[in-house]
Amino acid sequence: MQVSQIIIILIVLISLSIPCYGGNSDLFVPWAFNNPGPEEKVEASSSLPGHLLTQGVKIFIKYISPVDGDRCPMHPTCAAYSLQAIKKHGAFLGFIMTADRLIHESNEMDYAPLVKVGDRHRFYDPVSNNDFWWYDRNSLDK
Repeated sequence: MQVSQIIIILIVLISLSIPCYGGNSDLFVPWAFNNPGPEEKVEASSSLPGHLLTQGVKIFIKYISPVDGDRCPMHPTCAAYSLQAIKKHGAFLGFIMTADRLIHESNEMDYAPLVKVGDRHRFYDPVSNNDFWWYDRNSLDK
């Protein structure tokens, strides 16, 4: 076996073990804006890809975000937005919407209204503002 094949197998095995992590389910996040509010609580996804994506985002929130610092100028934050998009639209569209937001984040700041969250001003861009493009306009007007 080549080294690259061994590395790929190890990555797959590690990624499969992530949902089995039995640590404390409470997320430690030093910034209150990363925690979804009561109306935005994220439930476990029923699909395996959705569950894996959700666990990946939660790992990012728990381990990377505290070290990386507060970088997202949006509300909800990029991680919270990703969890909401995956919950609302499933793994595939949730992933696409998250990637789209990350790619177009600077453009959104030109159009999104400012809201005060805690002691900072952020640009308000919820999931509901970005899922219009696959709904039939006629059904929304009724």
